[in-house]
Amino acid sequence: MSSSRAALFDLAVARADAYTRRARVPPSDDPAALTQALEVWQLKTRFASRVPLEVVARALAARPAGEGWVWRGGPEGEWRLEAPPEATREADRTPD
Repeated sequence: MSSSRAALFDLAVARADAYTRRARVPPSDDPAALTQALEVWQLKTRFASRVPLEVVARALAARPAGEGWVWRGGPEGEWRLEAPPEATREADRTPD
């Protein structure tokens, strides 16, 4: 898979994850339930039709609990714990 296709998939997972949080979709490890919950998101999101909704839902079903998790690697990717930008900026500051 090309890196641009993988990046598109990663973006779809990130946007779907944000949508489920905003829409208060209960966390679930059931991809079928998440697929159903994401159908409206797919219709409203222009690029979402370019990625398989079932695979996006499967990625979301595997999301670990907590903040800072980011999907990387396209459809065969994984969740990675990354520092939020604020924490990164704080760590980069030098003491006065």
